[in-house]
Amino acid sequence: MTYHCTIQDGQEAYEYHGNTAIERTRKVRGSVQRDWLFFDSAEEAEAFFNDHCACCEAA
Repeated sequence: MTYHCTIQDGQEAYEYHGNTAIERTRKVRGSVQRDWLFFDSAEEAEAFFNDHCACCEAA
């Protein structure tokens, strides 16, 4: 699943594919930053993804 959010200075996207990692991509003022968020379990990662992206729209 991928969710895109609009943040104050740009855009943020989260990708989650059912494992213990979520990829976060930020586009701010022309620069792109990619980060990986790691969790202890798939359930914890899914909960973070669902809670954090509740206000975002699905892509």
